[in-house]
Amino acid sequence: MILVIGMGPEQAQWMTEYTHHVIASCDILIGSQRMKNLCREESKGKQFFLSGSSLQTIELLKTHHTSERRVGVLAAGDPGFYGVLPHIKEVFPPEDVELHPGISSVQLLFAKVGISWHDASFVDLEDRDVAVLPRAILRPLVVLTRETTTREVARIFLERSQNPTISVGKNLGQPDEFFQTFSAVALANYSEVLNDVMLLIHAGQYQPLGYNGVLRIGIPDREFVRGDAPMTKAEIRVQVLAKAQISLYDSILDVGSGTGSISIEAAAIAKEGMVFAIENNREAQQLIRANMRKFAVANLKLVSGTAPEVFSKIPPVNICIINGTRGRLKEVLTEAPLVPGGRIVMRAVSVEKVTGALALLKALRFEEIEIVSLQAVRWPEVDSFHVAQAINPVFIISARKRHYDDQE
Repeated sequence: MILVIGMGPEQAQWMTEYTHHVIASCDILIGSQRMKNLCREESKGKQFFLSGSSLQTIELLKTHHTSERRVGVLAAGDPGFYGVLPHIKEVFPPEDVELHPGISSVQLLFAKVGISWHDASFVDLEDRDVAVLPRAILRPLVVLTRETTTREVARIFLERSQNPTISVGKNLGQPDEFFQTFSAVALANYSEVLNDVMLLIHAGQYQPLGYNGVLRIGIPDREFVRGDAPMTKAEIRVQVLAKAQISLYDSILDVGSGTGSISIEAAAIAKEGMVFAIENNREAQQLIRANMRKFAVANLKLVSGTAPEVFSKIPPVNICIINGTRGRLKEVLTEAPLVPGGRIVMRAVSVEKVTGALALLKALRFEEIEIVSLQAVRWPEVDSFHVAQAINPVFIISARKRHYDDQE
């Protein structure tokens, strides 16, 4: 049995009698030198293996975990909150893992502020741009900064003409703890550079920001940050999204994302889901990041590379939107991580491409195949006259992947 034991703030006064009891029941212990010092009595006569990372802990568990032994993993804080627990459960059967929680830094932070945290939301900025932070903080938001500095977080709100109250906590519950509450303006100008801290963005009342830069459906083309990368026009974009039939919790793959316009609007619909945008062109990648920042998109991940080579990096999705395949449509349709019953939507500008796509979909036994052709015309005003400005005709092809039980 693997016992994952939360050690709280790693101070003796925060450890409960029950925690000491669980540690004493273990045959083998894994943890840091600091944790070993906290349980000298319980660790006497036991093997104690020092570990400084989740990876090292996993390797030690692979060596020493057996059904007859009780192996205790001593983890800082609450191991179920951005801790080692999910890493262990990825490798070992759930029935072999037992969790004994500790006091988390989140509890300490909210206790310092003096407010409840049952309705809080959380964002970890590891490997993510600060632009993912939502524009309106309508409930308490906890932000884990890792390498991101507090100044960067404060400045993204100031860029949006907002000045929320932000509480900062570091090493809470320890002798060298830091806790202070700032306005965004004060935090952006604070003399000390702080990172690897926990931030609490207080909920506030936010005035409407106007439409420009707000995430929504049917964003005018002019609002996107654009370069030479191709971009789907708004009139076509909304029809592609409609044919995709996106709902709140969907996972979506956008192949050949370009400027990211479809990905960004898909993220607006699937607010509780995730969008994975595949793009190989570096300029286009920069445009996607710029648009993610402008529209404050939190649930979009840019995947650098080409399809289908990068499909191994993407979890199963239930919607796949294909914008470009560089002549590899068959491989993309065959290898895309689309779940049975998932929907696929693609565009074509020529009858020949429609014919080829239709043949592939039938050969791969897709169902509910539908083809729609669109011709949109804009009527901008020129010298007091509204003159026709045609958008190139386009075909939108949609289909559903067969369920496993239909594939016999």
